[in-house]
Amino acid sequence: MLWRNGIILAFIFGAGVMAYQIGARLSDQAITTIAGVVCGIFATIPISVGLLIALTRERPAEVEAEYIDMKPAPEPYQVYRPSPPPAQIPPQPQIIVVAPPNAPLSQNYFPYGSYAPPPSAPALPAPMQERTFKIIGEQDDD
Repeated sequence: MLWRNGIILAFIFGAGVMAYQIGARLSDQAITTIAGVVCGIFATIPISVGLLIALTRERPAEVEAEYIDMKPAPEPYQVYRPSPPPAQIPPQPQIIVVAPPNAPLSQNYFPYGSYAPPPSAPALPAPMQERTFKIIGEQDDD
């Protein structure tokens, strides 16, 4: 029993020396960050323990029976029944269009509905001009 207490005290003393050495070498900002992380971890422990207790405890059988009785009975499924097809509509008479024979177009005829000539193929773009660049800080040749 005595040797166990000695081992525990040695570990505590070693951890204290190590913490002092690390604290002496780190900056204030690093120590503040480490302290914030440790405090954040310790702040989550009570909530984690409370959730663990709440989720693992046994419920009494009476509470479960009351909970089951409170549930409403499920509604029956709605069965899809398509409506009957509509009454047959008599077929429409066929429409036949007869085009006139090809005739030469007059000069005043424009198929696009305006009095302008039909659009022509797009013209080629204008040739590119040589681009000149001015580099900032460079001496001008002028």
